Amino acid sequence: MSDIEKEYNLLAKKYKLPPFKELNSDFEISGMENADFLLKGILVKIGEKLEFYNGILSEVLQPDASSLSGMHETRFFNDTEKSGMYRLFKRMMGHYRAIIGMILKNDGKEQAAFLCSFSSEWKETKEELLLYVEKMKDSWSKETTIKEDLGYFG
Repeated sequence: MSDIEKEYNLLAKKYKLPPFKELNSDFEISGMENADFLLKGILVKIGEKLEFYNGILSEVLQPDASSLSGMHETRFFNDTEKSGMYRLFKRMMGHYRAIIGMILKNDGKEQAAFLCSFSSEWKETKEELLLYVEKMKDSWSKETTIKEDLGYFG
């Protein structure tokens, strides 16, 4: 058992945190360099993942004309799907901004409470995110022409 996991288990008892394995599998907390300020470090790791996932959604929701992948993938989502994707984006962005605030405040009790509530919600969020990512992936096996993809430029 690593120092990170040992320290986490102590905090888990104190704050009734979710199991270490659960967070580690999604946010790779065992790879943290040291156990100092562990809750804050975990929130940073979660924030990094949320930022990454929101970047992926953002490319489809608001494709940049210089992003061929965004321009390609956005065509495969209808307005209803994009609305759902935007709601997911907003929810994850709200969590991301909350994490920034908690890191600045540095209140361990508040960080632990967030971690508990976020962890229970994350399972559903991850499943929803995976549906969109699968559709993005599938878009690359559909027959298109470069002219269709580049039609947005002209």
